Amino acid sequence: MAYLTRLRAWFVLKADTVQARLLLGFLSFAESSVSFIPPDPFLVAMVFAHKHRWFAFASIAAITSIAGAVFGYVVGAALYETLGVRIIAFYHLGEYMQQATELIHEGIFLFTLTAAFTPIPFKVAVLAAGFTKAHFIPFIVATVVGRYARYLLVAYVAKVFGDNAAHFMRRFWWYTTVVGVALVVGFSTYYFFW
Repeated sequence: MAYLTRLRAWFVLKADTVQARLLLGFLSFAESSVSFIPPDPFLVAMVFAHKHRWFAFASIAAITSIAGAVFGYVVGAALYETLGVRIIAFYHLGEYMQQATELIHEGIFLFTLTAAFTPIPFKVAVLAAGFTKAHFIPFIVATVVGRYARYLLVAYVAKVFGDNAAHFMRRFWWYTTVVGVALVVGFSTYYFFW
């Protein structure tokens, strides 16, 4: 238990540094364009450590995620045949890409807004929007609204329930550690081997 207390103290110290903010920004940018690693757990941990900064942390995640979406759109529009196809093949997303393309033709704003707010792989929506050269203005407006709504909600919930979650984790640290490791292993196995 003393080890966990020291680990928490170390994280609280490091969670409000420039390096932690850069890492959060990098994770958010990459998740919107090329990666499946969501920044949400890191954002939640940072808010748990510094509840008064929840809005600032959510804004970092949202802004860099929007920048990642613009990058992904450009990749889809200009580099799809060279780089976009490789990203889709690497993650085995061909079927999802076909479905995304069909949905984009039905309405880019609603499609992007849904993908930006929900756990649907956002990079698929972004690459598909670029590949189909969907109208950029509805795409970017939906991205801004959806990404801000998502990260503000995640950070606010972490702020409100942070103390209860921290108490629960301290009380059942062994179970939460096992469940956390199982989720990471399961997530990694699913995306890298299937």
